[in-house]
Amino acid sequence: MANDSNKVKVLVQTFGGMVKTLRASIPADIAEELALNLENTTINVNAEKAEPTTVLRENDFVAFVTEKVTSGLTA
Repeated sequence: MANDSNKVKVLVQTFGGMVKTLRASIPADIAEELALNLENTTINVNAEKAEPTTVLRENDFVAFVTEKVTSGLTA
C-alpha cells in the first residue's frame, strides 16, 4: 500500500455489515489487505460504482458487495 493513502470507511457485505476504518489509496489496496476476492463483486465509492483502481480521498465510503451467483443446468 502506498504511503499517500487516505483514511476511508469500508463496508464489506461478507463481514456482517460491519464498517471498518482503513488507510488505502485505491479499492484494490483494501481488497488485498482484507483478502477479498473481487470476482463477482461490485465496488462502490460514495454510492457510485467504482473500479479497483479508483483513487480514494480522505473519508470516502467504500463498499464491496458480492453479487449473488446462481448456477445450474437449463433444459
